[in-house]
Amino acid sequence: MEHSPTTRTPQQNSQFQAYQRNQIMGMSPMDLVIKVYDVAILGCNTQDADKVSKALIELISALRFDSDEEIATGLFQLYQYCMDMAKQSKFEEAKAILIDLRDAWLSIGGKQKPAAASNVSRTV
Repeated sequence: MEHSPTTRTPQQNSQFQAYQRNQIMGMSPMDLVIKVYDVAILGCNTQDADKVSKALIELISALRFDSDEEIATGLFQLYQYCMDMAKQSKFEEAKAILIDLRDAWLSIGGKQKPAAASNVSRTV
């Protein structure tokens, strides 16, 4: 039986956090990007503008303008637009863009597209 964070003992919370930290540390850079998109999409699903903004700030901070300025600028503008939409409670519009971007990253990574990207797990 899985416990919610509010019903876990302090030891269980510590073990869960260590597990999550180890899982993230073992991810490839591409998997980490996908994970951040998952968090942003989850934020849209739960209408949590703060979660969406934090995830988008992480994506923005990962942009490399010195490698390909045109792509980085385009992504920056899309991330900023999604952040604005989330702040205006237009979560569906932001989510649609984020799902499309996530799917593009998945195709670049050679991974299969999940059946339902809009049903991102609440454990993210």
